[in-house]
Amino acid sequence: MENVAFELFKSTIALFVIVDPVGVLPFVATLTKDLGTERRKQVINQSVLVGTVLLLVFSLGGHGMLAILGISVASFTVAGGLLLLVLAFRILIQGGEGWQARSSNPGVFPLAFPLLAGPGAITTVIFSINSLGVPYSLLPVMVVMASTWLVLRSIDWLLAVIGEGGADAVARIMSVFVAAVGVQYVVTGLANILTA
Repeated sequence: MENVAFELFKSTIALFVIVDPVGVLPFVATLTKDLGTERRKQVINQSVLVGTVLLLVFSLGGHGMLAILGISVASFTVAGGLLLLVLAFRILIQGGEGWQARSSNPGVFPLAFPLLAGPGAITTVIFSINSLGVPYSLLPVMVVMASTWLVLRSIDWLLAVIGEGGADAVARIMSVFVAAVGVQYVVTGLANILTA
């Protein structure tokens, strides 16, 4: 039971770092700055809901989807790590500026995917089901996405405290950790491929 508790804690922390709700704040602010308060809340609700559904689907059926496509978990891990690195470098260099292009539905793209439920988060939940199994693997998703919803719904208050510049700085700092997680995924995936 202690091992399960430790794995739950580790999976939840890893997923929280990758989803990074505080670091997502500048992107939410940029994409919703022309919307009213109610519409902004709707976009946030939609992005968290879609992100949660995506992560739950991959948590439950990720292995099956990969098997149908003939992709190993190790290969998906390497791909997810490389995409995480690209995303981390983009955030580090561009900050919130990189997402200023308008989307017809920002709650789905780019907020739900790839910012909340991107390749790193998807890879993490697939890993979680390996180490935890169902239903434990669903708990980190629910905890992290509930925390994300609380943070994003507090966007006006948080931005008033730390400012858009502060949120952008947090995003850039967290992108270094995201890059490190991406490197770890690549190393782990390659090690699994080489030992297979």
